[in-house]
Amino acid sequence: MSEALKITERVLKAFKYYRCFVFEKHELPVVKDFVVKSELTGLVLIKKADPRYEDIYILTASLKGFEQECVSKVDELLSRGQIPLDQYKKMRNELVEQCITSMEHERIKEIVEKIEKYYQKLSKAQ
Repeated sequence: MSEALKITERVLKAFKYYRCFVFEKHELPVVKDFVVKSELTGLVLIKKADPRYEDIYILTASLKGFEQECVSKVDELLSRGQIPLDQYKKMRNELVEQCITSMEHERIKEIVEKIEKYYQKLSKAQ
């Protein structure tokens, strides 16, 4: 089994069950290559898992722009009269959080689909 197939299998399993992939620093070049080849650029984010640990990284869904989009959606509900003002005041933060969580789940599904396609492509090549 090739290294690309192994890393793809590991990332796929991690995203399906944990919605992220934790790896060590020595695997960073392989993971970066995987992200580019599996067309996940822009959908995922690679960062240190914790600043205290130099050698542990995490690959996770990129949530960039989700908060602003969700705030706009919630404000739109108010402007269209779909929720009363008093309910809006009480529940605005919760509605935004629910929206972000929903968008994150959709992003994870998209990531898993792309990884599965890439895995199938690699499996056929072997």
